[in-house]
Amino acid sequence: MAEIITTTLTGIRPIMFDRYPGDNKTTLEPLDKFYLDSNGQCSIPVLNVFSLLAAWNTQSVAKRFYGREGKGIATGVMSFCNIEAIGDDPMMAVITDADGKPYTPDDERINVMTHVARTAQATPNPTTRPTIPSGWKVQLRFEYQENEFIKIPTLRKMIEQGGYLGLGTFRPIFGRYTVDYH
Repeated sequence: MAEIITTTLTGIRPIMFDRYPGDNKTTLEPLDKFYLDSNGQCSIPVLNVFSLLAAWNTQSVAKRFYGREGKGIATGVMSFCNIEAIGDDPMMAVITDADGKPYTPDDERINVMTHVARTAQATPNPTTRPTIPSGWKVQLRFEYQENEFIKIPTLRKMIEQGGYLGLGTFRPIFGRYTVDYH
């Protein structure tokens, strides 16, 4: 039996973007680092939400908070939970402000930050990235199928714990959120 969890994630910190262009030689202009839906609206790919909750190759909720049980819980999320954006494109969650107005790359509220990131070898790496201010919102629907790896209360807790780690890049400094259930 499937259970549906409908959420609104609300940013308590700005969210920063640094979309990978597909190779290491291509340099993107700062405002090209957003993920955009087919209408040119700033969005978060649903695959990034899956990664936040259950990836094993990067900082994720399953890896950070669930220790030895994490891999099984991650399997439960990846195999028995479907995540969709609420809106026109189920794979891209449009980022809106508190009034429901979508952000676009030319929005005057967007801040472009220039700072020095450090590589794993501590090499300075000057970078410029766009941010959307705190108060951003995305709406997601989680469809949970009963399984042996994860139970619905754990999935709800993971969605909330994702807010400690955040979405986007340079997290958890950026991209932190709270969850409202509908």
